[in-house]
Amino acid sequence: MRVFSLYLLLLFCYLWLSTVSCAAQVFHVEEAPEWTSFFDTTSGWTGADGIFALPLDGIDSPGGVDRTSTVFVFSDTFIGDVNPGGSRVNAQLVNNTLGFLRQGEFAQGARFFWDQSGSSPGAMVVPDTPLSEAGDWYWFADGVVLGDQIHVLAMRMHSLPGGGAFGFERGGIALISMPKAGPYVPSSIRQIDAPVGLPPVVGGRGGIFFGAGIFSNTAAAGAPNPDGFIYIYGSQEDPLVKKLVVARVQPQSFTDFDAWRYWNGNSWVRDIRQVAAVTGRISNELSVSPAPNGQFALIFSLDTLSGKVAMKLADNPWGPFGPAEVLWEIETPPSIDDLFTYNAKAHPHLSEPGELLISWNVNTFNFWDHFTYADIYRPRFIKLVWH
Repeated sequence: MRVFSLYLLLLFCYLWLSTVSCAAQVFHVEEAPEWTSFFDTTSGWTGADGIFALPLDGIDSPGGVDRTSTVFVFSDTFIGDVNPGGSRVNAQLVNNTLGFLRQGEFAQGARFFWDQSGSSPGAMVVPDTPLSEAGDWYWFADGVVLGDQIHVLAMRMHSLPGGGAFGFERGGIALISMPKAGPYVPSSIRQIDAPVGLPPVVGGRGGIFFGAGIFSNTAAAGAPNPDGFIYIYGSQEDPLVKKLVVARVQPQSFTDFDAWRYWNGNSWVRDIRQVAAVTGRISNELSVSPAPNGQFALIFSLDTLSGKVAMKLADNPWGPFGPAEVLWEIETPPSIDDLFTYNAKAHPHLSEPGELLISWNVNTFNFWDHFTYADIYRPRFIKLVWH
């Protein structure tokens, strides 16, 4: 009897694992060249990282590029020209820009926005809050469109006196808000300090920031099984590994940070210091989107800079998330040294029904190669096609 019971247990485990595996593998992945070429521009905006795509009607479910107008938010951006040989001329780097794609005008391309009020190009938003310091700059994180406003979380960065690994560190988080109808100019933008981050603990966990990704699990956003909350994902930057943390809030209270609640592993709590990591090996930017089987798909760059686009599935927006499945191994040109890829994420509303459009960023540790090879610094795209 004990042998028979053990056999039944093993059979059950095998069938359960087979079901999980099938649920995670009913798709294929292919390139999306129409999107990769969309950002191949030669004048004005000529490349950036940090791409997030926000549907202006607030509906962030698959429907295709022509269903609504889109605002893109970018971080470091090159402004200038690209000559026929593929190198940059008259190029300047600004810390953040916006893009606008009007509904039904994919073939015409996007319009891009930066500060053009001075004698040279400038960032769309420069830190100007009580906690800002001279020389700080913003890198945009994810955002959401609510009512007539676009809200974007942003990392306030500053240089490190000693240089550090990359020469900069995060000084805080801000909330950037602007009218979705425009005009997309610095004077129309509001910014406030946002208490949705934590500094590292000496000898303990790494620093935390929220805004790595946002998922609106609401009926207004087109979520298939809405619970009425906006989920905001963060990165806990422990040594050698980044871990996922989760907050949530109802849409009407998104800008009221006292209303945010943080997942501590068992329940939603008010104190951000009690937030618990729910999975690891993530990237600084990522996405969570509904999957056709009722689960939620976390899309990210495995181990931050591995060159692997990965997915983890969960039954709830806050996890627990299953094992990482590599969707795509990124190939970079062998003729250019020091390239790295990062911050893979999905863009649901730009995806056709039954698909999930995914981007990642390309960069180089040799800064001057950006001027020789203008093609490096712009997003690339693939699409996950569900079966």
